[in-house]
Amino acid sequence: MRKWITGRPTVIMEKGKLLEANMKKVKYSIDDLNQHLRELGTFNIAEVEFAVLEVSGKLSVLKKTAYQNIAKQDVLSKPFKEMSLPVELIMDGEIIHKNLTSHYTEQWINLELSNRQLQLNQVLYAVVSTNGMLYVDEYKDQLSAPTDRE
Repeated sequence: MRKWITGRPTVIMEKGKLLEANMKKVKYSIDDLNQHLRELGTFNIAEVEFAVLEVSGKLSVLKKTAYQNIAKQDVLSKPFKEMSLPVELIMDGEIIHKNLTSHYTEQWINLELSNRQLQLNQVLYAVVSTNGMLYVDEYKDQLSAPTDRE
């Protein structure tokens, strides 16, 4: 009865993939997810293995093994690669034109999608992560994907 009264945590990401049906069920957007990840110090969505929206509204995150905290001595022996803020390029099957740059052009996006054998309307979310890698999450439920694209 306690679960019925207080609710249950909702898995938002599982094995690095967004669970859009769960997000819709709890009215949780990609913007909400990105905000909560940043508040937790995670600026790269590709680092996340699991994300759970707790009943309290807080987000719990388990990072992929490669991104989990390491000992200070491990860090001191390896050079750091310069990082930048993530650049969102596609949301809900549409290119975010205001975020395009001389490097991240519409042509570049189309080439990257082609290399992944995807079309724009199959992409729920795409972002260039803090380390310069393109993270693409496609619609799992094709009924929720935009269909009136040309």
